[in-house]
Amino acid sequence: MVKSQAGCLAVLPLKRNTEGVTISAQSAVVGGERQSWAVYGGLVLTMFIWGLAWPVGRLLATTLPPVSIAAIRYAIVIPVLFAILWFREGSFKINRSWIPTLVVMGILNTTLYQIFFLYGVKYAAASDDSLVIGIGPVLIAIMASFVLKERLTWTKILGFASGLAGIITISILSPNTQVLNRPLGVTLVFGGAAAYALYTVLLRRFLSKNRADNNGPQQSSLSILTWISLFGWFFLIPFSLIELPWTYIWDAGSWLGILYLAILSTVVGYFLYIEGVSKIGAGRSGVFGNLVPVFGVLTSFLLLSENLSPWTAASFLLIFAGVLLVNRQVKNSGS
Repeated sequence: MVKSQAGCLAVLPLKRNTEGVTISAQSAVVGGERQSWAVYGGLVLTMFIWGLAWPVGRLLATTLPPVSIAAIRYAIVIPVLFAILWFREGSFKINRSWIPTLVVMGILNTTLYQIFFLYGVKYAAASDDSLVIGIGPVLIAIMASFVLKERLTWTKILGFASGLAGIITISILSPNTQVLNRPLGVTLVFGGAAAYALYTVLLRRFLSKNRADNNGPQQSSLSILTWISLFGWFFLIPFSLIELPWTYIWDAGSWLGILYLAILSTVVGYFLYIEGVSKIGAGRSGVFGNLVPVFGVLTSFLLLSENLSPWTAASFLLIFAGVLLVNRQVKNSGS
């Protein structure tokens, strides 16, 4: 009896522990799945926010000075970023030797990209422009081959040709004919994509060198983005003054649009995307970027009543094929 009871007492806790481990493992799996779906939902929301920025930008740029829109946008963004930086890190410090590089990246990411973006949607349809910006990953892959000495394969060249064919298609055959100058607008947005691609490649090189220098101070991505935005904003101001923005009417709708671009598209979108990258990695998060042109086209159709046609779909498929080709992994002969 004692032995039997002892045996039972020995087994029962073990059984309970096993069940506890099983339940904990199941809970962890369920929790992980919920967390993954939350991350995916956040990334889809981010792409929707960024896609909606195209018709919002066009609504603003058709009646207001484009560079001034960008200057006011970043006049809101920068204090918010510095406040978040201070709250999270308690410091604004930056290595002085990095400033020239950060200035160049600021000009590319903030000054030039914003000018190209807003003048692009001023001259061409937002849906057409949002398709063109989809060539960004293709341009990044091509520029990385030259700047970062990555291998330039025939697959990447074919991807670039496919993406370029998509841009030419929407530039010539777009159903949106009631615009100021579609070829000019599309070309400007392509220039914006090129500026952002070069910025991305330079940022990769900068981060790689910074991390390789184990003895030097490590800078967070938030700190880098904040300073890049500040330096780029400095160069927007003189161009904004040339536009004489005080001579335009800035109504409540204008300010709501600018607040959308500043708070939702820039700040909230950035943090949602970084959260996604930290949880599922840059590669898987980057796949969601292909939704930006989709949401850009759909929201432009719904909000601005822009036209869609089979050529819109053809352009998207050509650009999307280009993205797939440049990101295709080349297998080693021994694998």
